[in-house]
Amino acid sequence: MADWAALLAEHGPRVWRTAFRILKHHADAHDCYQDAFLAAWQIAPRDPADWGRVLTCLATRKAIDRLRARARSAWTEPLDLAPEPSTHNDPAQPVRLAELIDRLRASLAGLPGKQAEVVWLSCVEELTHREIADQLGVPTGEVRVLLHRGRQRLREHLAPHLTDTWRPS
Repeated sequence: MADWAALLAEHGPRVWRTAFRILKHHADAHDCYQDAFLAAWQIAPRDPADWGRVLTCLATRKAIDRLRARARSAWTEPLDLAPEPSTHNDPAQPVRLAELIDRLRASLAGLPGKQAEVVWLSCVEELTHREIADQLGVPTGEVRVLLHRGRQRLREHLAPHLTDTWRPS
């Protein structure tokens, strides 16, 4: 049986960061945090070997689902969550970056379920292909294909919005 107090203490901060990095909205991230631990509680009788990866995958899945719901309802971020002014040399750069990140979130929400999860787990959570395959219960080759297709779709969707400053080399 899982020791939930220990799991919360050990993995709670990572689950929170995962949800918040995807959503950038406190209340939504809090809901995803709770949903991830509830889903973990439902699978607890199987007692996974690596709770950290399981919880990260669950948080990623819940947060991406929340992004999709936002996209469907044309949800907008409250003004009180706007970024602080920057002292950067180019005052427009933080605005362009924020717009690009918003487009990335919208693009990520537009990817098919497993593609979005694989892209996030690989590119942001930095899990290996094997770790992702183990968590999703798919072969490593499928993870590679999903990652390639997801990156390609993101590239196609974001290309018109990238300036030379933001274009990868």
